[in-house]
Amino acid sequence: HQSSLPNAAKGYMTTRPRVEPRTPWDCAICLATPEEEVHQCHRGHYYCAGCLAGLPQRRCPLCRVALPEDPIRSLAAEQAIAALPSRCDHCALELTFGQRRSHERSCPQRPAVCEAADDGCGWRGIHADLEAHEAGCRHALCRRVLRGAEARWATERDALRSHIERVEAANRAVEARLRRLEERRVSEEEAQRSRTRALSERVRRLEQQATAAAARPRPGRQLPQLAEIASIKRRIEDE
Repeated sequence: HQSSLPNAAKGYMTTRPRVEPRTPWDCAICLATPEEEVHQCHRGHYYCAGCLAGLPQRRCPLCRVALPEDPIRSLAAEQAIAALPSRCDHCALELTFGQRRSHERSCPQRPAVCEAADDGCGWRGIHADLEAHEAGCRHALCRRVLRGAEARWATERDALRSHIERVEAANRAVEARLRRLEERRVSEEEAQRSRTRALSERVRRLEQQATAAAARPRPGRQLPQLAEIASIKRRIEDE
């Protein structure tokens, strides 16, 4: 049945049927005992952190007080809940509420399915029997063989990728060296052409001088320009 809240005189009503809590710290939204962080409103109503985060409006569903942007965490409630007596849902081992969750993750009586369930194995049992089943299950055997092949393939693929990367790095280094050598060749050829042009210009001037000197012959006089011209031409031929 629907019942009013302590401040019903102000017109606030519950949004869910009234359920007597199992503990004083039960979530006011899902009505279960919180298993992780416990948050609360300013008036002390408790919630699971996940339930509170999913509220469409930032108001307490019990007292309708506005909830702060930064949730109020109740460490005292978490410690009290952790100390509550409880038992494992799988093996009925008696322990505290705080111990139950970690125990159930490794409980040998927890439900289990074969690792090859997606491949057609329909076995279902408890975790204590899982290893023995998978040792003789043909689906699990095929899955293990395939997993080993995939692991070897992945190793070979990674090795091949590493080899390709090394080869590509070596190719890039060779290409860079070839570019430097080509730039050096072009530079040296340009320098050689510049020297050749300078020597050719020198030869042209010397020939002009020799021609002018030959037009004014003097007995017993040699033309030094001719010897220099011959030397320069040999240099050009050698280069």
